[in-house]
Amino acid sequence: MVFIGGSIGTMLRYLLHEVIAARHEFPTSELLALTFVNLFGSYFLGVTARHPVFDGERRKAFFATGFAGGFTTMSALTVFIDSEGLSPEIALMLFVGVICYAIGWHQGRRAAKRRAK
Repeated sequence: MVFIGGSIGTMLRYLLHEVIAARHEFPTSELLALTFVNLFGSYFLGVTARHPVFDGERRKAFFATGFAGGFTTMSALTVFIDSEGLSPEIALMLFVGVICYAIGWHQGRRAAKRRAK
């Protein structure tokens, strides 16, 4: 399940990168693509942590570990930091990523509470 989810997440990340790269030049395209996939992926990972739809070992493996793990790309972020330095934009992305995860986590928790009633 992890492999299938990771494959789908990775393909989607690649397609989004190509769409963004077609419209913007390097390094702006890289920064935009990294920002989008990491922020959306952080939010989605937060949702999968608490939302009842993602309960169960197989669903967590597919969506959280697989899809979100393949879709986000912390290794690319590390390479970007190594080549461009820790810019204010990258630091902001890391900070907002934590906020996106928290928002997703809280939305998943609210859904779980509604389902429990």
